[in-house]
Amino acid sequence: MPPSAEPVSRRDRPAKPPLSRRSILDAALALIRERGVEAVTLRDVAAAVQTGPASLYAYFAHRDELLEHALDEVYGSVRLVGVGDVADGDWRAALAATIVRTIDALESYPGIGVVALGTTPTHPGALRLAEHELALLEAGGVPDADAALAIDLIAQFAAVTAVERTVRRRSGSGADAPGADAAALGEHADADRFPRVRRLVPALTGPDERRRRDFSIGVIIAGLEATTRA
Repeated sequence: MPPSAEPVSRRDRPAKPPLSRRSILDAALALIRERGVEAVTLRDVAAAVQTGPASLYAYFAHRDELLEHALDEVYGSVRLVGVGDVADGDWRAALAATIVRTIDALESYPGIGVVALGTTPTHPGALRLAEHELALLEAGGVPDADAALAIDLIAQFAAVTAVERTVRRRSGSGADAPGADAAALGEHADADRFPRVRRLVPALTGPDERRRRDFSIGVIIAGLEATTRA
């Protein structure tokens, strides 16, 4: 029998890597980064780890639970910014930078922000981020009750901002090229009915994503500062 016709021995085949929560999470995150949350199914994840979908249920009860843990891995990857990392030890600058990094981390896994909007963060990655933000707010003299509400507001803002940026990029309406938005708004904003809107079309559509993000973060932090004075 010619060599090319010889059957391949099973012993010559590389063994499949062992299945674990870690390997499943890594596969899910890689697929989310590539395709987005909406396009990733348990069957896709199972195929990526070379097993059947039923095998995943030994580690995660359902897809939503897997996505919650994937989200927590993203939260856990955020590089935290402390007061020692910014000029003059400014807690406001440290908090703003941490929020920006959270948005960037969420955006790198398209659609994972939607998961954040529908869950209560109870896993280690989210708790690490919350603890850090609470410490910064404490350093700024923000009362505990307001700080507790603030981290919920910050989490929502980060998730919504990441989702919006993903949607705009997928639709091709990037916020860094506002000309089309200005034209559309100018066309629909009748000067007699909406005089202020019509007058402010350039201001409403001109700022890019970074400008709008930084303005929103500034408003959040200014509001928190007001609570310390009150």
